[in-house]
Amino acid sequence: MILIGRYLSPYTRRVAITLKLLGFPFENNPINAWQNLEDVRRANPVGRIPALVLDDGEVLFDSSAIIDYLDEVAGPDRALTPPSGSERRNVLRLTAAALGVMDKAAAARYELVMRPEETRHEPWLAHNLGQVHSGLAWIDGQVRGPWMTGEEMTQADVTVVVLYDFLRLFEASGVTAEAVPAVADLARRAGEIPAFAQTRPTI
Repeated sequence: MILIGRYLSPYTRRVAITLKLLGFPFENNPINAWQNLEDVRRANPVGRIPALVLDDGEVLFDSSAIIDYLDEVAGPDRALTPPSGSERRNVLRLTAAALGVMDKAAAARYELVMRPEETRHEPWLAHNLGQVHSGLAWIDGQVRGPWMTGEEMTQADVTVVVLYDFLRLFEASGVTAEAVPAVADLARRAGEIPAFAQTRPTI
């Protein structure tokens, strides 16, 4: 399989970590839509990453859809999202919250990185960063230890750690380890696992 996208993208990285944790071999093609738009469009007509090219040539896109496929192939005993019941709903709720914060962080980062300073819309930037902080604070209060939902790592942990690492790289987010100590500790411990360490992004 070929995973298209850079690990700086938290959406791509959560797929890469999931592939590694579930033991699926893959190659990474670290292109991005800003510099390689036509190449990305050949995999995903919307021109977004990540995309996963399967061994038979089928292409999947959207990180959640890709991860759903990986869980299906891995089977219910190995999947990172429980197959049913309240445990599944809880993992999906936590993952959705992390993805929502991720979306807001990306919107804030684009406002700072892509717009000239004189055209930056400060109220929109503040609005997005406010949602980042409120969402992450809620997530921090949900950590049940040692992982998000207790004894077993789930997709919620993967997505929350990827989110936190992205926010720490994005210094303008204002997120500190002191503000979200439970999430920070979760990220520190996950960072010692090869799947996380091998995909750690840099700017």
